[in-house]
Amino acid sequence: MQTGPALQPGQVCKGVVTAVCDYHLNVALEGGAHGTVSSANLSWMKVDHPAQVAQVGQTVTVVFLSADPDRDTISLSLKDIEPDPFIEFARTELGKITPGKVTKLATIGVFVQLPSGFEALLPNTEPRGGGANRARVGDEFKVKVEYINLHHRQVRVSIPSSDAA
Repeated sequence: MQTGPALQPGQVCKGVVTAVCDYHLNVALEGGAHGTVSSANLSWMKVDHPAQVAQVGQTVTVVFLSADPDRDTISLSLKDIEPDPFIEFARTELGKITPGKVTKLATIGVFVQLPSGFEALLPNTEPRGGGANRARVGDEFKVKVEYINLHHRQVRVSIPSSDAA
């Protein structure tokens, strides 16, 4: 493994994507080192496949996270070079009524995708969320952003009074 004498955790580097795999990108860094951007470090937003973020041959700016000489690996991040959109969401969306689309049904409630791209939980215990028990994936309705937790990256919503059945 060749990390070069100057690579330090947190250092910003340029590289070229050499492979797009199911769960990561391989990147050739300037100076000859090769690293990996894992699925968790691709983006702040949900990514179904690394090809949504970059293509082979694309020049990318990454953050050097760490090197593991025992495994001969270098960990990189694309996410760390971008601002976290969840912070802006938290700053501006609490209390707002917005459209939502059901993405998943669970015993605790339904998960709803908001226009921002974030998913929120509409709990079964929410007084006006009782209709959520009858929701199906793909259903759309208005929800109110009631709770945001930055540390746990959680959003909970309710059905606004005017939309209650």
